[in-house]
Amino acid sequence: MPKRNIFILSVVVGFMFWAVFAWFKIEPWDSPYGWIIVSLLGLSLGFIGNESPWLWPLGIFLGEVLFGLGSLVKSLFFYSGGGANLFFPLGLMFLVPFTVPALMGSFVGFGLRKALNNKRWP
Repeated sequence: MPKRNIFILSVVVGFMFWAVFAWFKIEPWDSPYGWIIVSLLGLSLGFIGNESPWLWPLGIFLGEVLFGLGSLVKSLFFYSGGGANLFFPLGLMFLVPFTVPALMGSFVGFGLRKALNNKRWP
């Protein structure tokens, strides 16, 4: 798979990851499963990515930021009784350490793929 397609996939996965948790009205970092799922996403993308395992967590991060930006715009312009969500900058600061497990998972997946490719099968 080309690098560009995997990056686009990682952005979509990051967006959808956050959207699923928002549907349940919980932030992923508040859920015990959020950390596990984000690391498994990084592992999967690192495994299918041919190179640059650091790029896939950036795509996940970008997808999460885009979802948060969409949520901010929705709360500003389509007021629904809850008020404007002005915690977006604070949320960005929380997303950085939250995406670190995806980075570690991506490197593990990349290493696993390299090890499987280098192993000689009898």
